Amino acid sequence: MQFHRRWYLPKVISFDLDDTLYDNVPVMQRAEKAVHNYITEQFPQTAEWDMHHWRRFRDEVSRTDQALASDMTKLRLKTLELGLKKFGIGDVSKAANTIMDVFLSERSNFQVPYNSFELLEALSQHYKLIALSNGNVDAGKIGLAKYFDQVIQPGDGIRGKPLPDMFAAAQRELPNLQPHEFLHVGDHPYSDVLGAQRHGWQSAWLTSGLGTSEHLSVLPTVTLHNLSQLQQLLLD
Repeated sequence: MQFHRRWYLPKVISFDLDDTLYDNVPVMQRAEKAVHNYITEQFPQTAEWDMHHWRRFRDEVSRTDQALASDMTKLRLKTLELGLKKFGIGDVSKAANTIMDVFLSERSNFQVPYNSFELLEALSQHYKLIALSNGNVDAGKIGLAKYFDQVIQPGDGIRGKPLPDMFAAAQRELPNLQPHEFLHVGDHPYSDVLGAQRHGWQSAWLTSGLGTSEHLSVLPTVTLHNLSQLQQLLLD
């Protein structure tokens, strides 16, 4: 544990979900594989595109619209529609939504580690908890929603982190609190650390996720190497 900025004991703790409270990499790998299998079975004319083709195409689509880049559900839908259209498939909107249903089902089909449930249960006795996730996991389906007063994800005009929308939406529900009374916990140097610090929140960067120090553009309030250190910081 290492402090980089002045520390205030928070009143609200917000959590990123993917790669913070669970390892999301194998989840996404399984979901991507299941979706690709479904696409090639239902639309065999697309078989020349493997998973890497679809991923590269999604990256291309994301660069055309900043709003899409911060909303993974809309981005995936747009990618599917445009990709299927390239292969001459009719009613691409209906087809894309059916494929998206397959993805969302697989994407939330996993077990959250027990220690994450234990941590949230313990913290919820002392702090208000919220979730701010750029992803499209179903927090209720994986058993996390019950711990959070709010679960905020991109959509309905709310853009993803590090843009201010999600932080501002959370703060509107708690207007009597100052920004420094919020602590955001996440693994991503850009969306989590930069996003929180830009909004005046404290940030706890969890190094056990996907981010590395080379990706930090601003220092977090505190660097943590695992969730046990978060419990030590807030409860011990």
